Amino acid sequence: MITLKDFLILTKFKLSFVVSLSLIFGFLLAKKSIDFSVVEPYLAVLLLALGVSVLNQVQEYKEDALMQRTKNRPIAAKRLSPKSGFYISISLITIATYFIYKSLGINGILIFAAVIFLYNGFYTYAKKTTIYAAVYGAVLGVIPPMIGWLSANGELKSLEFFSLALFYFIWQIPHFWLLVLKYKKDYKKAKFPTMIDSFGVDGLERITFIWLLLTLICGSFLLIVFNVNYKLVLSLLIIVNFVTLFFIIKLVKKHNYLHNFIAINSYMLLTMSLLVFDKII
Repeated sequence: MITLKDFLILTKFKLSFVVSLSLIFGFLLAKKSIDFSVVEPYLAVLLLALGVSVLNQVQEYKEDALMQRTKNRPIAAKRLSPKSGFYISISLITIATYFIYKSLGINGILIFAAVIFLYNGFYTYAKKTTIYAAVYGAVLGVIPPMIGWLSANGELKSLEFFSLALFYFIWQIPHFWLLVLKYKKDYKKAKFPTMIDSFGVDGLERITFIWLLLTLICGSFLLIVFNVNYKLVLSLLIIVNFVTLFFIIKLVKKHNYLHNFIAINSYMLLTMSLLVFDKII
């Protein structure tokens, strides 16, 4: 019997929860009001994120066992068998598919099938074979807000959705590279190819610095496209931008990977939360 603690680790619950939040952000920005019809697509994306995370650990438990950061995961630590993990994954994905079908019909099922193929097929394989896996994986980060946007009957061809999708795509890449910089020894031990192999630590720091700045630019573009109405909200968004920029500038000199990781993720959450607040009040 799996414990609650192991279940939360197995499903990467914290990360899965943040991923599913992006659906709510997308939904509310498209809807511009609170609507409880968001519950079903939210549950669908949350359960899918939990399910594919479990499946990923089934696929990579041998590599996880080699890395300090992941060796205590239930399957890697042999507290749970890969077979049991697979059954848990399939159960979560099946329930998720039910909820997305209720929300978006066959289109929802096709999107979910694409997510499983991209994440547990292409991306999981790419992590072991190419240094550019983060770029490929960033495409997956656009899907939850897209589902939220579609669930609110938003138009995908709109400039608003394009700016939102671009922001999530760009944000995820330095998010991953900061982890690579922080845990470079672990990635090397598990024989995952990383950007450090080709560009070195200093080179990846400089590249990550540029992508962090691009994230701020894309976040600022959101403020223009979504036309922030309230001066207080706009002032707070500007402050968030400058505080995040302060952390980014210190990256190359201080090598503060964890601080930047927290800063850029906080930037994403605060920017989206303030934008949504501006639209629904």
